[in-house]
Amino acid sequence: MFNTPSTILAHESVTNAGNFVTHEYILNRGETSMNLFRRFCPHRMYPLAEPGSIVENIVCGFHGFAWNKDGTPINNDRKIGCGSAAIGKSGLVFKNFVEPEHQWVYDLSKETELKYSHCYTGHSKGSWLWFMDVNADLLHVQKDGIHPVLSKQVELEDVGMETGDGWALQTHPDGWWLCIYPFSFVEYSRPGMLSIMTVTPDNINNEYGYTWLTQVYYEDSVDINRRMIFETLDTVFKEDIEASELQKGDYFPLMEAHNRYEEHCVHFGEWVKEHRNK
Repeated sequence: MFNTPSTILAHESVTNAGNFVTHEYILNRGETSMNLFRRFCPHRMYPLAEPGSIVENIVCGFHGFAWNKDGTPINNDRKIGCGSAAIGKSGLVFKNFVEPEHQWVYDLSKETELKYSHCYTGHSKGSWLWFMDVNADLLHVQKDGIHPVLSKQVELEDVGMETGDGWALQTHPDGWWLCIYPFSFVEYSRPGMLSIMTVTPDNINNEYGYTWLTQVYYEDSVDINRRMIFETLDTVFKEDIEASELQKGDYFPLMEAHNRYEEHCVHFGEWVKEHRNK
């Protein structure tokens, strides 16, 4: 559907405790980049670890094939390496993305004490294009919209909106929301709180069916009350997924914004039209 689409895999701090597992890859910290290992055993394609887990040595539970922490085979001759991902100034780990010179990058570059906390994951049979469009749509964040709880936390009138090459940013007094097209959503609350949500399509050539993984990071100084408020994001994502599953038919771009809160939907739709394979 898209040639070499951008995706955000994690924050670099996630590998401080070991190799981190996403739906597609096992991430291993290299000197200047992140090494990527396939999550599925090259012997019989059995999953090597569960998404969201942190592993040291990598062992396949099917036949016992094993690799050490840098992907070197221990008891077999099968390679699991499949490339690398860049680590930006922001600390985000990404593929096929050019990190801009922007305030959101500078914000994250100052967060040097983040630690991986936990993750949420799930599967949807809905359209991941509709889901990402919903993430770009601010109009539904209102008292009578999809997110009545979130609307009590953020005043839409206070939200600033910017776009760049393949991304849209929505800023509010406590932080920001960032859509990186077409698979990733990053939320930051200052200081010391970060989440990264990544969609993995079941089939890149079909908009229906996807898994999602939301990673949560905190500084040690963040107290329990702020964490509880921040983690309403899991409820928000589930509400967005439910909303996208109720939208009928294949995804189609919004051609014109009825007000400024829909401008990012138009921006996302234009990006999809430009980059979607003919």
